[in-house]
Amino acid sequence: MVRILISTVLLLIYHSIYGQLKGDYSDIFMEHLYQSRSPIKSFDAKTLSYDDLEPIGKAIGDRKIVLLGEPSHGDGGAIQMKTRLVKYLHEKKGFDVLLFEDDMCSILFDLSEINDTALVRIKAQENIMSSLSKSAVSKDFWNYYNQQLSNGSKIHLGGIHPWHCGKFAKTRLLNLLTEELSKLNYNTSSKSYQRLLKDINYTFQYLWESKKDSVDTNNYFKEIGKIEEVFKYHTQPIEKRNLWLLEIANLKNCFEFLVNGKNRDIYYAQNLALIAKYIYPDKKIIVWSHNNHNAMDVNVLASFDADFAKWWHIENTYATFTYFGADAFREFGNNVYSLAITSGSGNFSQNFMENGYQVHDFKSAKVIKSSENSLEYYLANKKCDVVFIPFPSVQGRPSGYPWFTSRLLDLSFEAKMDYISAFSGIIYINEVV
Repeated sequence: MVRILISTVLLLIYHSIYGQLKGDYSDIFMEHLYQSRSPIKSFDAKTLSYDDLEPIGKAIGDRKIVLLGEPSHGDGGAIQMKTRLVKYLHEKKGFDVLLFEDDMCSILFDLSEINDTALVRIKAQENIMSSLSKSAVSKDFWNYYNQQLSNGSKIHLGGIHPWHCGKFAKTRLLNLLTEELSKLNYNTSSKSYQRLLKDINYTFQYLWESKKDSVDTNNYFKEIGKIEEVFKYHTQPIEKRNLWLLEIANLKNCFEFLVNGKNRDIYYAQNLALIAKYIYPDKKIIVWSHNNHNAMDVNVLASFDADFAKWWHIENTYATFTYFGADAFREFGNNVYSLAITSGSGNFSQNFMENGYQVHDFKSAKVIKSSENSLEYYLANKKCDVVFIPFPSVQGRPSGYPWFTSRLLDLSFEAKMDYISAFSGIIYINEVV
């Protein structure tokens, strides 16, 4: 009788495990994630109390780098929510460096140096994409930035993007570079230097449309290498030297990205690493960027479709493709926390290109309706408004947790993927603006 009972129990266990292996348990897993949620009062940046953000602070712990994502650059709810998070992280967690996913050169050389609050918004609009500088929902951030600037608690600004789209880069950088090199007795009248200036100006003008046959690649890198050597071994103030060395590296990266078609996320991560080490050492850093760049597992994009993954393998895509978050995780390990934002409904601003630069027209487009098996649909049915959901700490590699459907990588598409491997946690906003 005992043997029969034991056999029956083992058989039930076997069928239970086998059934789990065969079944789709994403719904059960979403319920598990839902049970770990913490409600957030509002995504309104003017909300004064931070009590509802404490669970996020606890999840971040002592990490030095926080990646704040958004499902679209035109998602106003995400911009306001991130403004709240910047305020909280700055005042309560000691983060005083903020890097935007935008023109590193123009922000570091120009905007970050402005101490006149009357000029800050003007400089921001000249050097940062319009969704973060001209939109109505971005005003709260710049008001807060000016407040901190006035009371001596400055937030140090920077960027991670290698492109040179800001007004400073396009109108002042090369003249400033020539002036600095002249002071260091560098021959700025040589044909090779003048050709370099011509090719840099070309990439600044044409950006995504830059062509290899319009530049002298050999001269570009040879001349840049000579300039780098001059700055590297000259005894000028170390802060100024480091800033110029960072920008020289950035000019190389910009060329590789725009002309040679290299993955820009590589250079996002490189710029973050250099800024953390040489520009703002020993400081806690916030990066304001898109969810899609902040994924900490390079495999996540291939996880949603078997044919796509097969094509990646055949094309050896892994040899050249990465995510900013994945490279940041490789560089800084568990010091990185990636917080994504996803939106359930409402409207957002679609972006378009103007003079080679990404701007937004502020005309509203509806957030795509979520499918019935998605995370967004599930949370909407649970009557969630704004919530934080922490993920198990297994980022940077395939997580082993059930995959679920969501628009976490971008508002424009929905896919069933291994999001746990990519993000440390998420914020869900039911209705955005």
